[in-house]
Amino acid sequence: MASYVLRVISLTLGVFFIFIGTLKLTPSVNKELHKEMRKMYIKNAKVFPLVKWTKWKPNSHMYRKVIGGSEVVCGAILSFIPGPLKEAANVLMILLSCLDIYSHYAQDEGLDKMSLSVVFFLLLTCRLIIHLQMKARELEEAAQQNQVTEQATPTCQGHTHNVHPAAGAGFSAADKKTQ
Repeated sequence: MASYVLRVISLTLGVFFIFIGTLKLTPSVNKELHKEMRKMYIKNAKVFPLVKWTKWKPNSHMYRKVIGGSEVVCGAILSFIPGPLKEAANVLMILLSCLDIYSHYAQDEGLDKMSLSVVFFLLLTCRLIIHLQMKARELEEAAQQNQVTEQATPTCQGHTHNVHPAAGAGFSAADKKTQ
């Protein structure tokens, strides 16, 4: 069940971020929304969080393109590519959501503007938690399987038997020394 939920959340979030990233990169999807994104990133570049420490402010067009490109790439990874790369994309998208929430907060835009970012931050966090729970369950099951296998191995005088052909059938290394 958790695997199914994880797949659905991954696919949905991935497609959403591909769409939003494409809106930031090109006007071919919707010219009005792209124009709005451009205006938003001009304001976002002014409140970039590293400006206070580094005194460096990013170019608003490059900032928008880097964020949009990251969203498209991470969205594609979340939707279609299995493995640990998917978790790295999830963490990156969580960080980008935090950056978006901070940008709205720094501009005093209120919860109505940052609510979408908060929702996707929570969804990405839930997806990561579900993945970590599944991994923990798999490791626990593997440990239990190893424990059952170890208990099934016959022992003699507290020594486990070495069944490697070169060691001799049925004798442990300690038994061979006493012979």
